[in-house]
Amino acid sequence: MKKSLGVGVGVIVVAGVAWVGASWYTGQRVEAVVRQGVDEGNAKIQTFMPNAKIKIAVDSIERHVFSSDIQYSLTIQGVPVEEGKPVKDVAILLHDHVEHGPFPLARLKRGALAPVMATSAFELVNNDTVKPWFELTKGVAPFSGNATVHYNRDVAGNMVVQPLDMQRPDADLKFSGMNLQVAVEYATKAAKVSGTVDSVAMKIKDPNAPGDVQITGMSVNSDMHQGQVGLQVGTNQLAVKQIRVVHADDPAIVLNNYTQNAELTEGATGLAVRAVYDVGMINLGGQDIAGVRLGFGARNLAAEAVKTLAELYGNVLTRAMKQKAGEDPDQAFDLPPEERQKALVAGKALLAGNPTIFVDPVLIHNAKGESRFNLSVDLGDPGATDQPIDQMITKLLRKVDAKLIVSTPMVNSILAQQMQQQAGLDAATAQKQAEATTQALAQMAVATGYLSKDGDNVVGTLAYADKVVDLNGKKMPLDEFAMMVLSMTMGMHPSSDGMDEEDLDDGDADEGDEPADEAVPAAPAPAPRGGARR
Repeated sequence: MKKSLGVGVGVIVVAGVAWVGASWYTGQRVEAVVRQGVDEGNAKIQTFMPNAKIKIAVDSIERHVFSSDIQYSLTIQGVPVEEGKPVKDVAILLHDHVEHGPFPLARLKRGALAPVMATSAFELVNNDTVKPWFELTKGVAPFSGNATVHYNRDVAGNMVVQPLDMQRPDADLKFSGMNLQVAVEYATKAAKVSGTVDSVAMKIKDPNAPGDVQITGMSVNSDMHQGQVGLQVGTNQLAVKQIRVVHADDPAIVLNNYTQNAELTEGATGLAVRAVYDVGMINLGGQDIAGVRLGFGARNLAAEAVKTLAELYGNVLTRAMKQKAGEDPDQAFDLPPEERQKALVAGKALLAGNPTIFVDPVLIHNAKGESRFNLSVDLGDPGATDQPIDQMITKLLRKVDAKLIVSTPMVNSILAQQMQQQAGLDAATAQKQAEATTQALAQMAVATGYLSKDGDNVVGTLAYADKVVDLNGKKMPLDEFAMMVLSMTMGMHPSSDGMDEEDLDDGDADEGDEPADEAVPAAPAPAPRGGARR
């Protein structure tokens, strides 16, 4: 019995020594990983914002056997605060309590027995920079979180932004707080972020134009990873259940089920980017008007050229951050000669890849129908700048496809609703006037020759390739189409000389010098085309 007890005690002692040794060793490794991570973060900042005076640093590490306390700082140098006053450095501090693996106490308390490198509990530190934020949260760290670091350096954790209630003489702001879940894979440089915000409300206290903005049910999702040329590719999504805006005595504008999705992918022909903004339904003054969707993007983008342009944009941001209060912000976009040359080379590389730019779709829909517009433009390298301009345009603009469909019942319903709300008309009168207005607009559109009638829809198609334009099924050379557009534009904007001559003629008629003038009655206002047939 005594022998068994001695063996058991020995095993416990050995296990305890092993745990202490493993924790001490892991503490050393954690410090090395932390310093390497800070160096990598600074390198990324310099890659996309060269010469930016932004630096992440490890201010201190207090390493113990089972844990370490680390303080980080993010310093931005030369920040302008007020016009006429010198710039100053701004520092944001973060305290991190790290428990060493392989079995951090925080995980053992939760019943998590798998070995890990460390666990982290971090929070924002109060200083002059963030003191107003701490005052709003009544001394609680406005930003905090927890993370688990695995031995392969993958990280998983959560971050919390505290609620706040800010009241000022000009406006009030209420924020419910934010919860974020984060997972990072070190080997693939992939990061997944998801989070929610219950509500954000702002009240404008301007006595002449008071207003309210309320946002409820917000969620974000991001799934990104490092691409072949070092750019982050993947998807980003934002969804909001409702956005409500009230300005003065105007009817409330409500956007229901708003979403935005952005995607950047890479393939054999280069990068492709697409963004879609969607409003499930726009409600005005208590009435549903229509849903709206806007999608656009590009494909066949040369990845290295996009990376160069992204870096140049980082330079612009760096210059903007260095500007003093009161300076013209547009000066940051004045590229120095070497950057201008890089931009030109990158632009030429983009065109050499034959990119496509598209709008797909612009969509408006309600219970009565939907109207849609799609556009696709294929571009190419225009070649040398010393060639004739028409040859350059032909090479640059390789192909165009566009289609417009306008639903007249949908337009009728929207116009009728607006006439009821803004003009105070009853439903029957508003519907009748809306139909007459829609009919007149449709007839005017068809009369231009650019559109045609197809049942309840007004439709227009345009295609271009190899110097030939196809307009609603009618093909014509590009120069003929250009003359058609030019003549219509000139017809919509008469010359001032012609207007002067017409005014002089009208003046003579008023004087009554010619007897024929008295015999000609005033012409009635022209009725809309097709009205008699109706």
